[in-house]
Amino acid sequence: MCAVALAIIAAMSPALAGAQTSLRDLSIEELMSLDAGMVFGASERLQPVTEAPASVTFITAQEIARFGYRSLADILRSVRGMYITDDRNFSYVGIRGFGKPGDYNSRILLLINGHRVNDNIFGQAEIGPEFGLDPAMFDRVEIIRGPASSLYGDSAFFAVVNVITRSGASLNGGSVTLEAGTLGTQLVRTSAGHQLANGVDVAVSGTFAQSDGVRRLYFPAYDTPATNNGIAQGLDGEGVKQLYGRLTFKGLDVTGAYGTRRRDVPTASVGSLFNEQKWREQTTDRHTLVDALYGRSIRGTRLTLRGSYDQFSFDATYPQAVEPAGSPAHVGLIAGLGTRWSGSMGLTRAFRGHQTLRTGVELIANVNQNQRAQFVGDPAPFLDTDRSSRQTAVYGQHEIKLSRAVIVNGGLRYDRYAAFQRLTPRAALIVQPSPTQSLKYLYGNAFRAPNESELNEAYVGERVRLLRPESIDTHEVVWERYAYGRVRTAVSAYWYKADRLISAIPDDSTLTGTSYINEGQVRAKGLEFEAQVRLRGDARTVVSYAVQSAVDRQSDLALPNSPRHVVKGRISLPGPTAGSFMSVEGLYLSSRGTLAGQRVPGHALLSLHVVQSLGRSWELFGGAQNLFDDKYLDPVSSQHRQDSIEQNGRTARIGLTWKYWQP
Repeated sequence: MCAVALAIIAAMSPALAGAQTSLRDLSIEELMSLDAGMVFGASERLQPVTEAPASVTFITAQEIARFGYRSLADILRSVRGMYITDDRNFSYVGIRGFGKPGDYNSRILLLINGHRVNDNIFGQAEIGPEFGLDPAMFDRVEIIRGPASSLYGDSAFFAVVNVITRSGASLNGGSVTLEAGTLGTQLVRTSAGHQLANGVDVAVSGTFAQSDGVRRLYFPAYDTPATNNGIAQGLDGEGVKQLYGRLTFKGLDVTGAYGTRRRDVPTASVGSLFNEQKWREQTTDRHTLVDALYGRSIRGTRLTLRGSYDQFSFDATYPQAVEPAGSPAHVGLIAGLGTRWSGSMGLTRAFRGHQTLRTGVELIANVNQNQRAQFVGDPAPFLDTDRSSRQTAVYGQHEIKLSRAVIVNGGLRYDRYAAFQRLTPRAALIVQPSPTQSLKYLYGNAFRAPNESELNEAYVGERVRLLRPESIDTHEVVWERYAYGRVRTAVSAYWYKADRLISAIPDDSTLTGTSYINEGQVRAKGLEFEAQVRLRGDARTVVSYAVQSAVDRQSDLALPNSPRHVVKGRISLPGPTAGSFMSVEGLYLSSRGTLAGQRVPGHALLSLHVVQSLGRSWELFGGAQNLFDDKYLDPVSSQHRQDSIEQNGRTARIGLTWKYWQP
């Protein structure tokens, strides 16, 4: 795949020959197509990506539409160095060799328009349909690699993913989309947006989707006559509802979203009965978000004020076996409610000597961090915790342009929790030998605080009172080069050490039979390469390759679910009529280890998406994923009897969109 893309680049070189174009001469659209636009999440202010103290990737709304991405997980799967694992309930992101099965993505910070959306019970960044926001409403996604706790605090461990949503001006009208596909997939989406003459900008959307899933799933770990010979029937369905709204006027920007996802789980995790039809294993997740951001400039100082409300709730059903085996007399019901109010204030000011200072304070009030568990028919819960907590923080980020070619950037943040305090730094040296090149040395420290689930003494005993934050130190060198206004190449080499990782250990004195301690240590290094080319017309291609090594220091073995090689490529070509495109995407992951010490083979996937314009108002689209029906497995967590779980084969869908454009 890389060879093909490099051949394309080589073939295009004569056509691109001539004097190199300065980045300053490119339009914003051209810059964005080359990952060289303006980024917000790297420093909590807009700045050129070439000057940002991080390695940054953009995925734009145009790319989302062209490649038919249906979830944030699909988007991140296309990003250099990242890989996605699915246990047929949740999607998990791996990055730079670290993809611990079942870790709930708590080492990735997820933002919507700069606002934290990781929940306050598991610290989870939900990236599948459970995320609660339709990718059709994404304007772009910023992927900011490396530690960023000096700016954002908890969970900004390996990366920050900032989803920037669409405005009314970008929608500029209304649309209705109908979609159907294999596995009983159906989707209805409607959206509308417009910027009024008085400056008020409004965008709204609603999405309803459902899928029957794979009707017959075979799991060798359950291949006995008592468990239907390992076949789970009709237990892979999913239903999704998503609502979104955004209002901006002058300096005020208000975003609201609500999403719910119900998922049937066919894997019989956490000791559930296999193929139970009456009391299905099922999870339901709900997210509510209201975020208000106000900004204005006062005598050269940019002031921002933010207030937000988040609510996360979930419930799950687990049919449990009893003696003698047969009827699921014990059906476990587990539920949680996480409610959070947060407020922040930030100041940004430019000083003489080409200096920019960003300072801020933040308060997070976790009003509810409640968990409850009981059996059906038993009014008395065996777990019922009502907890709350508070976090405060203050931070500063300082950038100095020593010359036109040299930038020094540093940051420091202080976080205060009830049980600990944390000080996290970041530093960067950025050298631009020419307007088309950037060389960065990046250092960052970050932490992940023990989440409320890990601190739940009713589940895991009093030992967890001793838990302290995980820590990571990362060194990285990034080189970027832009040529002829059409070609971007990037190389990144990194090394990190992660200490005091929170790990589960056997503990017979606890309700769950496990407890948590700070004992994990990981050392990792890697090299990433990416090339991006805008071809003739509106065609473009991207290829990337990552080689990585992440080792557990205690066992001196490679981490589970850590592929040595990750290769990706995608190309989008315009069709014969205006507004038509054909897009192809390929992915290769090398073999990965499982928690039981086995290995799942490497696999290659190919996807195709076609968009055909039918005039000004109509658009027909369709696509297929896993085009060659490759059979592949993902490693899963110890909550499963299975060591790895087979993923979907070839799937396809087709849809029609009607659009109304505002004059």
